[in-house]
Amino acid sequence: MKQKVWHKYAIVYLIVAALILLTINLIVRPIYRKDNLNKHKQRLYKECVIIADEYLEEYKLSEFTLQAFMLQMKAVRTMLDADVWIVGAEGQMIAATGNTTLTKESLNLNEKAPGLLESLYMQDVYVEGLTSSMSLCAVEPVQEGIHKKGYIVMVESMEKAAEEVDAFFRRLDLVAGVGLLLLLLVFFLFAVYHTNNLMQINKTLIAYTDGNFRAEPEIIGRDEYRAVANSAHMLAEQHANLVEYQKNFVANISHDFRSPLTSIKGYAEAMKDGTIPYEIQGKYLNIILFETERLSNLTNDLLDLSNFENKGVRLIYERFDIIKMLKQSSATFEGKCSQKNMKIRLVFPENEFFVYADKGKIQQVVHNLVDNAIKFSHPDSTVTIVVAEKKDKALISVKDTGIGIPKESIGKIWERFYKTDLSRGKDKRGTGLGLSITKQIIAAHNENIKVISTEGAGTEFVFSLQRADS
Repeated sequence: MKQKVWHKYAIVYLIVAALILLTINLIVRPIYRKDNLNKHKQRLYKECVIIADEYLEEYKLSEFTLQAFMLQMKAVRTMLDADVWIVGAEGQMIAATGNTTLTKESLNLNEKAPGLLESLYMQDVYVEGLTSSMSLCAVEPVQEGIHKKGYIVMVESMEKAAEEVDAFFRRLDLVAGVGLLLLLLVFFLFAVYHTNNLMQINKTLIAYTDGNFRAEPEIIGRDEYRAVANSAHMLAEQHANLVEYQKNFVANISHDFRSPLTSIKGYAEAMKDGTIPYEIQGKYLNIILFETERLSNLTNDLLDLSNFENKGVRLIYERFDIIKMLKQSSATFEGKCSQKNMKIRLVFPENEFFVYADKGKIQQVVHNLVDNAIKFSHPDSTVTIVVAEKKDKALISVKDTGIGIPKESIGKIWERFYKTDLSRGKDKRGTGLGLSITKQIIAAHNENIKVISTEGAGTEFVFSLQRADS
């Protein structure tokens, strides 16, 4: 993985470097050369105009001499590094500041450089005897009224402008080289940064696959890599919790199935081999039926939870009278209440109270809550069921005065197989799944259920339902 990342960064760097150098030399250089040449043209022409005006003014004076004027032009040549030619109206050379090998009688610019005197500028001009290399020329005619007296020509070697361009681009290439070195350093640091973070995440994921869910990647920075690492760590923690849950699930299932099966097998074998006489077998057959009911309840609860997880809690909403349903559900516990000499007290605000929910699922919730309340209540006590109205909600409360729930167990009662009586002595019938199922049913209705309990004083469960219009 490291080689691939470095390879990609190297390719990107080479592409960027090549684009920078190509841009400088193929695009910027021609543009700069053209602009620089235009500046030289404009400077030469400007000086040419000034000299032409000065020449005309001095030419009108009686004391004007060509030799004196050329002495001034030689000073200009030294200052501007450009020659000055004085040309007659017919194109014949009159004077020049540079070293010439031809006499003015034998040199005519119209012949040696056709078109020069008719142009403002001309580049790549070569006149044997006047220029030693290709030159740039600026031309300004000297006129007195409508009469043309001659021409002033400023001449500069083309090499001068080219040398300026070369010097500028040598400096620019140097700056670009330093910039590319800095860019290389930046690419290197980025490659190290990304590679290190990717390697850390990969190393941590490998650790997770080996079962080390506590491993955490050492991520540099607090960007998306940190977010990915945190998400991976959260996923690992959830997986670790799932693994732990699966272990507990198997342990709980094994315990809840083994105990009744052991009893059923033991009593059945005892009756078969005659250890238990025929006369008292009825007692033990009742125990077998009791244990069989436990297994049936556990199986049904497991199937409910499995369906809830795989398909979700499927609800069939209908409008029904919650008071009528609570009365019917309470009546089914008459036998259990008689065994403990208990009572169920119903408190309703009115004779009818309609809600909108899945009637069958709510019956299951009420059954679980009332069954728990009776199971953990003391003999000769009362379970109170209250229906109250709060805005557009119906609040249903199931309250007992039994053993209560320890404070440290309040948050765990919704977990599957969790029982506050770890010895399972007081809850032989319970599967530890009822409250988990209850929680899922209420949540599927987008309602809430809460518990209020004091150890030794009792427990109250309260859940809400949507009221239905009358």
